[in-house]
Amino acid sequence: MITRLNQKAGDRSGIPIVFVHQNYSHYLEFTLRQAANSNPDSPIHLIGDADNNRFPFLIHHTIRDLLNEETEQFEQVYKHSSPNNYHYELFCFIRWYLVKELMRREGYQQVFVADSDVMIYSDLTKYVDQTGLNQYIAGFNVGADYQWVRSSSGHSSYWTWEGINLFCELAGNLYTEPRLMAFMDQIRAEKIIKNDRAGISDMTALYVFYEEERTRIRNLSESLNSSAFDHNICMATNYNLDEYEFGLGRKKIVMKNGFPMAHNVFLKKDVLLHTLHFQGNSKNIIHRYYTGGGLRPTRLFREMRFKASVLYHMVR
Repeated sequence: MITRLNQKAGDRSGIPIVFVHQNYSHYLEFTLRQAANSNPDSPIHLIGDADNNRFPFLIHHTIRDLLNEETEQFEQVYKHSSPNNYHYELFCFIRWYLVKELMRREGYQQVFVADSDVMIYSDLTKYVDQTGLNQYIAGFNVGADYQWVRSSSGHSSYWTWEGINLFCELAGNLYTEPRLMAFMDQIRAEKIIKNDRAGISDMTALYVFYEEERTRIRNLSESLNSSAFDHNICMATNYNLDEYEFGLGRKKIVMKNGFPMAHNVFLKKDVLLHTLHFQGNSKNIIHRYYTGGGLRPTRLFREMRFKASVLYHMVR
């Protein structure tokens, strides 16, 4: 199994890019191809299932094949504390163990992990090398309000082998180590007081990991050399509150030479966004931001469907 996958990856020496997704969703056609288009030297991995094993340009893995003793151990200690479905929230944790197992099998020392609703526009290998991100054990999105909401996001995240090992260890310790269990109880109590329905999730674990290893983790939300990673296209906040120009429920994005640009009101200049995160209903407009080749009929169909949906909700 390992030998075959390595052969399929060929001589691609770029940083591996990993997506994790269950079932098939229409927007995978755009996000996966966008990653392959912007990172031609990187092996693209999709950890999924039979329903999404339909992309010949990437390396497909089944979730079941990557499950191991460590994922079983985490499932045994996990205590559900979220308004979201138990299996959904559990899998959000389990996916990080799947990434770790993939890295172990492939011998990867670093990877970039993206949620399946993230569009990637920059060559991540060049970014990692040119900005010194490889001097950190990890990098992910942390907003200005992270201590208030007690969460960080790994939808666009950089991981070293050391970093993913430490994070997976911490995730299990949240439910077994007295010091961290007490901290989690404190967070739960705060959320009840704030009437915060977000509950406890892997985003909470990422927040704790950031607090524990802050000097060794880079915040990808922060603008560096006039560029940043998008936290959520539906939010003006990225690194700071109300940081980017906003309108019609989204950051105001202008595509220039194939890259999304957004105006940072604090820096008073345009900032290049290496990724765009289409959270929630914004997935319905992913096709508008695709810069790769092909897919013209699919893009036209998605646009017609989107406009029909908008019209339906206007007249109903």
